[in-house]
Amino acid sequence: MRAAAALSLFLMLCAPAVASAQEERPARAVPVLSKAPRFQGGLKGLTSPLLLKPAPVAGASASFTAKVGVRKDTLYVAVEATDDQLGAADLLTVSLFFPGSGPTATGYTWRFAFDGKRASGAESGTPAFAQEKVTAAVQRRGNTLELMASIPVRAFPRFPATDPLVMDLCLTYEDQDGTGGKTTSVSNCQSGTMVGEALRLPDELRKGLKLKPPEAVTALEPAKDGWLGWDLLSFPAWVQADVPLTPASLRTLALPGSLEASKMGVNVPEALSLPDGRPVVSVLSGKNPYAVDGRCDADSELRMGLYLVTGKTGLRVLEWPAATCALGRAASMELDEEGALTIGYSNGATMNFVWSGDHFGQTQLGKR
Repeated sequence: MRAAAALSLFLMLCAPAVASAQEERPARAVPVLSKAPRFQGGLKGLTSPLLLKPAPVAGASASFTAKVGVRKDTLYVAVEATDDQLGAADLLTVSLFFPGSGPTATGYTWRFAFDGKRASGAESGTPAFAQEKVTAAVQRRGNTLELMASIPVRAFPRFPATDPLVMDLCLTYEDQDGTGGKTTSVSNCQSGTMVGEALRLPDELRKGLKLKPPEAVTALEPAKDGWLGWDLLSFPAWVQADVPLTPASLRTLALPGSLEASKMGVNVPEALSLPDGRPVVSVLSGKNPYAVDGRCDADSELRMGLYLVTGKTGLRVLEWPAATCALGRAASMELDEEGALTIGYSNGATMNFVWSGDHFGQTQLGKR
């Protein structure tokens, strides 16, 4: 509990500084293309004046030149990599990250070789749907590898909801000469950050999505079947699905791998009903502090998120502990006809909330 509170305070204090740093960071505008590029044209197929080249590496026998442009909802990246010994083990990695999307955000990575797109691997943190949505044409011309990749916004990692769309686009060519030979990497980035200026996408790309998240949302994230809107808490503040939500699909969208209350030993109903009949769906996440019989792990905590579901959208209306060593397990959870929510815990604590139009507000701290 104390650790979670400290983390929340840290994020609240750091968020303005992070945003300010992104606004001050020099960034080149990504050109808007008047027409879609030719996929088989290499660098000539992308009519963009924005060039990217790697930082010099002593002894490197490979290099590349890249162009970048955007059209409608898609980012295009064209690369020509030259290598004195182009082989199957040589890889070109494209990574995309928006530093202004929050302290918990991560980037995505796609890998290519002369035979086409390669799997990025679980360690990259790139979800399968984002891998699948990226299309690419790869050609080998002697010792030159040509790549044209299209990255639709639905494959992007988390990006700012309102702040400038400043991004780090990292291109890394991993040159491995000979079987078991040493790998030499050339890149336009150092430690995941572009050398020199960053890049900035046009705001029109985001406006074209026509999403309407709450004002509290600071970052947007594409999901397999919809969108997530984040603030500083551990559950998304807002979700929007491609089709009307059900309790099951909301859990899958809001938090893939969400936990089952019955298996965690907590009494958290799958859904509750507000006085006007609208459903409030629960999502459970975290680590069960009571996983070992007779013991409680003070560093573990289960948390619940409650979402008001309306058609294709879900709005987080409460995030609260479901099990901690201090409170015990959630043993009862009731929502009465006047909108009063009561959560009782096995250690004797009772938490009271009242419906305030678009969220549950705490009315009594209860005993701990």
